[in-house]
Amino acid sequence: MLNLPKEIQFIISTIEAHGYEAYAVGGCVRDMLCGKIPDDYDITTSANPHAVEDMFERTVPTGIKHGTVTVIVGDRAVEVTTFRCDGDYTDRRRPDSVKFVPELKQDLARRDFTVNALAYNDRLGVCDFYGGREDINNRVLRAVGDPEKRFCEDALRILRLFRFSCTLKFTPETGTLNSALKHLKLLEDISRERIFTELLKAVCSDNPERLTPLIKEHGLAFLGITRAGNLKILKKLERKQDLRLFVFLYLCADDINTALEALKASNKTKEYCRKMLIANSTVIKVKADIKNLLFKTSPEIFADFLVLQTAIGNDISEEKRMFNEIIINREPYKTKELAINGKDLEKLGISGKKVGETLEKLRKAVVLDPNENTRERLIEKTKQNIGN
Repeated sequence: MLNLPKEIQFIISTIEAHGYEAYAVGGCVRDMLCGKIPDDYDITTSANPHAVEDMFERTVPTGIKHGTVTVIVGDRAVEVTTFRCDGDYTDRRRPDSVKFVPELKQDLARRDFTVNALAYNDRLGVCDFYGGREDINNRVLRAVGDPEKRFCEDALRILRLFRFSCTLKFTPETGTLNSALKHLKLLEDISRERIFTELLKAVCSDNPERLTPLIKEHGLAFLGITRAGNLKILKKLERKQDLRLFVFLYLCADDINTALEALKASNKTKEYCRKMLIANSTVIKVKADIKNLLFKTSPEIFADFLVLQTAIGNDISEEKRMFNEIIINREPYKTKELAINGKDLEKLGISGKKVGETLEKLRKAVVLDPNENTRERLIEKTKQNIGN
């Protein structure tokens, strides 16, 4: 017997008490069979959406057209979807229409891979019509039915195949893999946001190197991702999304900024990668180089840069030592850390853009020698500069 959360058990038992079938379904069943605690749970049922709405106090009609109602029990929101079969997929992503069906087997037949075509309730146990349990035991990813049809219906399944291979460490079955590689061109029809989501999950997994066949076969070339770099390097990094993404693009993209635009990444992610590029292009010889880099980026960016250099195999012990000294000793490198400010300069007769230019000169002087950062010394240096 699998261990369902009490909220999921409550929803299933409530639906059954009204004379309908109900099961936990899909990835949550797969994860439980793999010994993992699922991140979320979905339920499939023979009850139609309006019947589901009538059974529970708190519901949201999140996808009535496609048979889905979100049921809220306590703090948990659970999607409950009526048994269905799908119509044509003219946009290569979502069915144009759905038809409610009476049997669980028909509903599971529309799903992507056998390991996701599983259902469970405490009364009947695991319902497996397509060999999903055997494929879990053999760590295999196999399309439900005809892989050609599955991938042509929804091209995102191609990327999901590689994502599941990365996250589960399952091997795609030969026919399923060959069909996915045959139809890689279909990925160009998928929204960049959905591609980004799947790609990020794969990049942040324990086995990102399993993306290599997808890249080698030019499946992501339309995003400017064409080089199959050594993705095992990613495994040496913590699962920090922006860092993993940057290193992935650094290894595989023709141009990081172009790839980020193609993926429709957030401005925050773009800014992170921009600063990491600055760090990676900076030659560090002395402590002042690090301080100027910190001024352009941030201590967090530089710390990630050190992590990356370690993963690549570079000896950065001296850079790490200097960085630690700067942080521990609070050595100044920002304009706002100077012992004088713009108002002080104005009192000395400096105005306009000269204020910013003078502050930058003083900042650079303090970066070279922290002892220069006293009000008296900076005023003296400013007067000398005025005199010159």
